[in-house]
Amino acid sequence: MLGPAEALGDPVMLEVFCRRYLCVTCKAVVLVVPGAMLPGRRYSGSAIAQALALFGLELFSPAQIRRRTSPDKIVGATASTGWVSIDRWCDAVRSGRLFTEVRACPATFTRRQVAERAATAIGSRAPPPVDASLTVRAFVGAARAA
Repeated sequence: MLGPAEALGDPVMLEVFCRRYLCVTCKAVVLVVPGAMLPGRRYSGSAIAQALALFGLELFSPAQIRRRTSPDKIVGATASTGWVSIDRWCDAVRSGRLFTEVRACPATFTRRQVAERAATAIGSRAPPPVDASLTVRAFVGAARAA
């Protein structure tokens, strides 16, 4: 699982242990993972929520967000100036495939506006203290939103 382990912390790569269970009746396998993990995502829900807050609320550039979210230090030429993951996450929020509790966005919303709406909605799920920044609240609230 990739991303910061704590709000506004340095990005890390965490090894996550998962449990698999086999249904003896239907032979289906169920994978049980920590709540911070999102289906089909390499980054934790908290890391994605923080990245959306940095993009939509604090207006960081995609390259700045990548440096604060991704532990990968070697990047290609395109990644040095941007980060396609932030676009993918905004598109997934817009289509309802990521953080489904975020209210639908109008078609006219830019990706920054989608990220802003998602970050504030996710941040509203964080417990007190209310004096934390919206970016920190989005990071913490994602654990409850996932």
